[in-house]
Order: sequence, then structure tokens, then C-alpha cells
Amino acid sequence: MTDIAYWDQSYREAIEDVDRILAEMEGLDTEEASQKLKAAKTKMKVVKKKKTSFQMELRQLHDDTQRTTYGERKQDYEGRTENLEKTIKNLETNLENAELLGGASDGGQVRMDNDSYLAKTHQIQDQTEASLQNTIEMMENANEVADETISELDRQKQQINEITEQLLTMEDNIKYADQLIRDFSKRMMTDKCIQIFAMMNMLALVVVIVFAIMQKNGMFENGDDGSVDDQLADGTESARRLLRGAGI
Repeated sequence: MTDIAYWDQSYREAIEDVDRILAEMEGLDTEEASQKLKAAKTKMKVVKKKKTSFQMELRQLHDDTQRTTYGERKQDYEGRTENLEKTIKNLETNLENAELLGGASDGGQVRMDNDSYLAKTHQIQDQTEASLQNTIEMMENANEVADETISELDRQKQQINEITEQLLTMEDNIKYADQLIRDFSKRMMTDKCIQIFAMMNMLALVVVIVFAIMQKNGMFENGDDGSVDDQLADGTESARRLLRGAGI
């Protein structure tokens, strides 16, 4: 048996089971009929699952003859399923009315007086009021949860705003620090230039002093031009050594 044949048979048998269950409801009292109706509704769920599997296998058929044959069966099964759903819905409505009237005996005659009918009506009203009260409580709980959620969202929004402000402050501080670093670098360059000029001035002053001392001692009077130049070079070298010894 192919898959399509298997699901065809399963689909058909499930529909027939629902037909049989609904047929067995005839002549039953309200309670027994309600049980049968529940069984039929459960079986209808199985019918829908079988229908889905049958349709999937039908889509995978490549043979045109089989597609035509099983396509016709699909339409027939869908029509029967739709009729079963309508029948179940009508029977469910009839049973609800019968329960409201307190049940029915043979021939559908009502077996309760007016007081019983009013008592049954009050009972249904009480049940309805209880259900409405439960619904109201659920809505109130939902409103409380919604209020708590809104409060939490507001708190998180406030935290996000605070974090944003802190980030902006940090950004401003970083920019200010960067500007300070730039200014400090410029000042360092200026200070180095000043130090270089100061060293040059000190070196020139030392040279002048050494030259004056040497001239005062008569070191430039008795020598020739070459010796004067040598002495001047020696004086300059002495000045440099003096500066090095002073750590300049």
C-alpha cells in the first residue's frame, strides 16, 4: 500500500468513526449524549490531522490519473467533514438548551416545573456572574502588571538618560584634557628654545670672560699670529671644558 492509499483509508475511516458516534447519540439522555458528543469532537481533531497528511501526500503525486482520482475523493471527504462539523455544532446547541431546561425524557417533554426552571436559571446566572468576576479580576491583575511594566520602563529610561549625560560629560572632559596636552606640548617646545638661547648666551659670555682674562695676562702680546690663534683655540677649548664641568 502506497502512502497516499494509506492516508486515504485512514482519512475515510476517521470520518466514518465520527458518523458512527453521532448515530449512537439517538435516543440517549442528555448526560450520555454529552459524553458521545465529546467523543465525536475529539475524533474530529483526528479527522483534521488525517486530512492534513492526506493533502501532503496528494501534493507529492506525479501521476495525473492518481491525482485526479484522489483529488475527487478529497473533495468528497471535505464535504462530509464540513457536514459533520455542522451537525456537531447543532447537537451541541441542542444539548445546551436541554441542560438549561433540566434535561428531556422520551419525546423531548420537559421534566421540571417552573420553580425548578427558575432555580436552574439562577444557577446559570450565578455561574455567569462568577465567570465575569474572574474575568474582571484577571483584567485588574493585567492592569497591575501593565502599571508595573510602565514604571520599570520609566526607571530604565531615567537610567539611560543619566548614562547618556555621564557619557557626554566624559566626552567633554576628554576634549579638555586633549587641549591641555596640546597646550603643554607647545609650552615644552617654547621652553626648549629658551633653554637653547640661554645656553648660547652663557657660552658666549664664558668665551668673552676667558678671552678677557687671557688678554689681561698678556698672552696675546709676545706671540706671533699663529700662536695667538692657538692660544685663542686653547682658551675656547678651556671654556668648553669649564661648561661641561658645570653641567651646562
